[in-house]
Amino acid sequence: MVNCSRSITPDLSINGSVLSIVFAYVVLFLLAFVGNVTMFLILCRNQMVKVRRVHSLLLHMNIAHLLVTLVVMPKEILHNYMVAWFAGDTLCRVCKFFDVFGISLSMNVLICITLDRFYSIFFPLYAMRARKSVQRMVSLAWMISFVTSAPQFYLFKTASHPCYDWYTQCVSKNFIGELSNDVVFYFSIVNIVQVYIAPLLVTVVCYSLILWKISRKTKLPEEKDSEKSSEMLLRRNGQNNLERARSRTLKMTFVIVLAFIFCWTPYSILMFLHFLRHTDWIPKDIRKFIYAFAVLNSAISPYLYGYYSFDIWKELQLLFACSRATAADRHLSCSANISR
Repeated sequence: MVNCSRSITPDLSINGSVLSIVFAYVVLFLLAFVGNVTMFLILCRNQMVKVRRVHSLLLHMNIAHLLVTLVVMPKEILHNYMVAWFAGDTLCRVCKFFDVFGISLSMNVLICITLDRFYSIFFPLYAMRARKSVQRMVSLAWMISFVTSAPQFYLFKTASHPCYDWYTQCVSKNFIGELSNDVVFYFSIVNIVQVYIAPLLVTVVCYSLILWKISRKTKLPEEKDSEKSSEMLLRRNGQNNLERARSRTLKMTFVIVLAFIFCWTPYSILMFLHFLRHTDWIPKDIRKFIYAFAVLNSAISPYLYGYYSFDIWKELQLLFACSRATAADRHLSCSANISR
């Protein structure tokens, strides 16, 4: 039983600390909105021209980042600004579902991209069945993300302060004694394993093997150009172009992985400390900013893979021309292929 005579009235005032974290989320939202919407249009246009498995994977990752941008970030902005939860129980559960689903999907697609690069390097014949393999991997990524996010509907609910009915929050059931702490703890561990540890292990192992494979290739002696016929030279030029395209895709994936590690390592460390109840030494404001790292990845990723995959300026020009074209010549205006 709570002694309401000694209870502190919840503070809903807007102070500098609240405004600073709201400002940080607003900046991230604007950055993510511009980048992800632009890349969504570019990827859709290129997929209409010619379906490529790399672009298909990037499109699914882009959709995941759009979910984070359009659902998670606005929710964080409003919740941090208003302090209390005024959106009702249904939206509480839905928002908590998408908190996990969007991020989980982006991490699962990252694993798909990494495995696609790994198979391409180690198994040359993989290209013959790559499209079907990618479709299966992406379908599995969506299913796993949904299954691991669905418990959020059960774990969270709205609850009012025992002494102040007007103060409502969206909380996990263990916070109000309706569920064991162990249940929430184990689910949180599973969530961290899925969105951080599993992608980290897969990407580190795959890229270590890829770099080892590439280093072995570079040590092989090359034949002299003077001993090759013109036909062999033409074939080699074609192979070089293919290798450059593969190398660029490999660099893009590597940079995306580095961004993932940079954004998710601080958040994951803080979550582990939270599980162990060792976060008291970290100021509350610092903790809030570290939690924002979870959505930072969705803000910067479109700029990274956009740089490595497309000539952005030409793509924007083409999108503008496509939007102004009439129905009769829209297909011609939108059909140019200028991917890198």
